[in-house]
Amino acid sequence: MITAKHIAWEPIATLPEDRKDGRRLLLWETDLPVIGRWDSHREGWEDPESMHILEEVTHWADINPPA
Repeated sequence: MITAKHIAWEPIATLPEDRKDGRRLLLWETDLPVIGRWDSHREGWEDPESMHILEEVTHWADINPPA
């Protein structure tokens, strides 16, 4: 059986400012989990691969390495 830890999702409004430093975070956009980062030039969340702006981010979580 495969088991996984629960992801501690937080509302995007609780995001500490120090997380807006370009690091990749786990974000919840509309109805999907995505990897994203804050783009300070465009002042928005973006997909780091396609550079597409993420429109409706509602929650976030740190990406943690395996334990």
